[in-house]
Amino acid sequence: MSDRYDERIEDASGANGGAIDDHLRRIRDELAAVESLVRDEQEKQIGAAEIGAILRAGRAGIGKVFNPDLFADPAFDMLLFVFLEEEAGRSVETSACYRASGVPRTTAVRWINMLVSMGMFHSAPHPTDRRLALLSLSEDTRASTRQWLEGMRPLVERMAARPAIAPKTVA
Repeated sequence: MSDRYDERIEDASGANGGAIDDHLRRIRDELAAVESLVRDEQEKQIGAAEIGAILRAGRAGIGKVFNPDLFADPAFDMLLFVFLEEEAGRSVETSACYRASGVPRTTAVRWINMLVSMGMFHSAPHPTDRRLALLSLSEDTRASTRQWLEGMRPLVERMAARPAIAPKTVA
């Protein structure tokens, strides 16, 4: 960005050349400061992957308090798992997705097949193990998941800004 303004500054000539140079330098410096503020603000925001990790942890925690079968939602669990793994740059084997779903393998296979047939997941052969496949989200599913998670950012940020509330004890 500064190259463009530097060229103008060097090319400026005439009686007002010095004043123009100073004005262009100030504009360049102000733009750099604004860009820095915007970048800092964006870095402070909770990202889609962080929101997804919070949801996933909450989903795992409910199974420790109640019977996990009551709250089984394999499609949602697999969607979050694959999204988070891809965000971290890791490929997803079907066996890892089975475990992440929290349901028996046969049930997980049915759900994966349904998600693949709906076009939400893509399945590709594993490069070294013919028994496995690699799963990935379709571009539309990834974009929709990201949009949904980022839409929850205001709620998560409001909750994070609240002071911690001590749990009530039962006498």
